[in-house]
Amino acid sequence: MSRLDGLTRQEREACLIAERALGAVAQACDVGGRQGAVDAMLTLHHGRTAAFEITNLAAEGALHTASLLARDQHRWPLPGDWFWSIEVGSPKDLRRLKRCYKKIILMCERQGVEHPEQIAWPQSADADLQWLVQQSSCNMIGDSGQLAKNMSQPGALVFPTSGGGFVDESMSGFADALTAAFQENAHIAPHFEKLAKAEADERHLFIALHESALPFSISTELTFSETRPREPPPLPDYITHLWLAPAFSRRVLLWCQPEGWRNLYPFDE
Repeated sequence: MSRLDGLTRQEREACLIAERALGAVAQACDVGGRQGAVDAMLTLHHGRTAAFEITNLAAEGALHTASLLARDQHRWPLPGDWFWSIEVGSPKDLRRLKRCYKKIILMCERQGVEHPEQIAWPQSADADLQWLVQQSSCNMIGDSGQLAKNMSQPGALVFPTSGGGFVDESMSGFADALTAAFQENAHIAPHFEKLAKAEADERHLFIALHESALPFSISTELTFSETRPREPPPLPDYITHLWLAPAFSRRVLLWCQPEGWRNLYPFDE
């Protein structure tokens, strides 16, 4: 039996990253119905041990939204002549959007506008159109220069809202952003508690960061730069190490005391 059997794919990947980065050996623990066990234990150099707990962090509803859109292969049928891209910010808006997006596309194309907000403001505007622009977490953009008939696979491209804005190149807002994310995600506290009870020389928390987990200004810098945060993470004192794996990034950030933050590239040749 493999020493990582029983772990999820995400948990196995985190263990492999830790093994490669630290020269450690990971052993699954939270399997077989064990209550309160950490996900894995790491055997480190000189016989030291580390409790290793793994989780993810995302904005509310982001993972559910991504899962639902993946079922549709991120493509919806086009009712009109143009290509359209559609952003969905919340799963609660998805059902209504799927019912009305075709109508909205046809209304926009009839009036020759690529942005629904251009025709949504009169009081006489269609109720679904007003909802899309004024209340929903969704956005639709047409491209009159790209015709559906010329596409090899016609369809509206549908994806989770990605956000935008300035980039915090100094990472000065990192600690506050992570504090807010921890407070907004109730599942983080139980991971803290499991590590507090673990008998080990070190206690590691590994977090896979969804692109929605932190504000755009921070997540973009984490993903595409080499900048390291200036401040320590907002963790209980008993957690000795924090791993952050930003989505779509080749780096993993590791913090420990007293060394602070460092960048790791566990799968680079």
